[in-house]
Amino acid sequence: MNEPPALTTQRKAGYAVGDTALNVYWQGISLFLFFFYTEVMGLSATNAGLTIFLASFWDGLTDPWMGGIADRTRSRFGRFRPYLLFGPPLLGLSFVLTFWVPGGLPAAWLPAYALLTHLLLRTLYTVVAVPYSALSARMTRASDERARLAGWRMQGAALGGLATALATPWAVEQLVSLTGDPRLGWLAAAVLMAAIATLLFALCFASVREPAEDDPAPPPGGALRQGLRDVAGGAAMLRRNGPLARVLIAIVMASLCLTMLSKTLLYWFKYAVGSEAAAGPALAIAPLTLLLLAPFWSLVARRSSKRTAWLLGCAIALPGYLAFFLLPMRDASDVYLAVGAISLGTSAFAVVFWAMLPDTVEYDHWLTGERHEAKVFGFATFAQKAALGLNALLLGVLLDLVGFTPGATQDTATLAGLKAIMTLVPAAGVLITAAALSAYPIDGRYHRALRDRIQGQDRAP
Repeated sequence: MNEPPALTTQRKAGYAVGDTALNVYWQGISLFLFFFYTEVMGLSATNAGLTIFLASFWDGLTDPWMGGIADRTRSRFGRFRPYLLFGPPLLGLSFVLTFWVPGGLPAAWLPAYALLTHLLLRTLYTVVAVPYSALSARMTRASDERARLAGWRMQGAALGGLATALATPWAVEQLVSLTGDPRLGWLAAAVLMAAIATLLFALCFASVREPAEDDPAPPPGGALRQGLRDVAGGAAMLRRNGPLARVLIAIVMASLCLTMLSKTLLYWFKYAVGSEAAAGPALAIAPLTLLLLAPFWSLVARRSSKRTAWLLGCAIALPGYLAFFLLPMRDASDVYLAVGAISLGTSAFAVVFWAMLPDTVEYDHWLTGERHEAKVFGFATFAQKAALGLNALLLGVLLDLVGFTPGATQDTATLAGLKAIMTLVPAAGVLITAAALSAYPIDGRYHRALRDRIQGQDRAP
């Protein structure tokens, strides 16, 4: 069987720019929103975590639903590209509203406002992110080329994450010094981030292309009824598609456990190191490492297997988490070194996850005779975001359990508990992901055989 043609550098770079834009929002939420809720908006840690969790639960409906809608879309721009054109301006507006604290709003109403704006943000993020992710399965059907595309994409994501991690604390500090009001500082920073991301999406839309449509337009049907079928069909897909189930277990545990560190670094620098401003470089280490190492992990995945790349990342990250827990970590340089060591390993996970996922589409195609790119990516995106929501809820509960009080001096026991949350929970997550993917079956040879069988109409019994 002949390999599909390689994607041009322009196409890969243009696609990667889309993830740069997505990560302006994603890292803005992941790194700063919990901190913003507790330190600026004035919510309790539990309320902040509950708000993020409920918004993620809402994703449980919207992500698979959006996957089904995108799979049925037919337009002159393609199935998925229209959402990169029309969705980003509304997404940017919702991001600004999320980081705005309305003047004069009673404190008792702030949790409700936070929840409503976060629900709006998550819904519009889904409208853009699910079709964007599904594009990788339509742009090429070659497994090795998808690994390359995932490398490009993760470099784009890393650029967005790096810029957001470095620029946000600096921009907020500068804007607060001008306005004298932390609320206005965060709002102005959100406006700037949204404007940049919207422009990047426009560039992505102009750069990528979809192949000619090879499936007829689906029959018309009620959106509600079809959406419920899509959600219900996802459970059946997971039961029959073992590789997809393993990948989703891995990304759920990675999102649930590993992000404890990034969410709490701001607190550690403020209350343990004694310099909130020093957190910026620490937050930038992970995206910078991903930017530099994405090509390496893509190469490992192609030369060996995607499973091997993931397990190697686990073997590197685990000692880093344990070292952070065992050592004092009261000096900023020590924290930078530990976070750097951890990031060397965890940088593999993003590349490998997005390289594995399109291959599970072919596996399902072989089993059923149908392709469901957006549906698969919709459920994967939901799994990731739902785990992050549960992570926020768990973090809020754990912070309250260890006696954390926003804005107050933290005692030794509270700081010890904070360090355990930051390190031991992620270490457990690394071990669980390794167990989930240790038997992942799809390597390059397996995937080529799948494509041959699909082309020959050799379906699974």
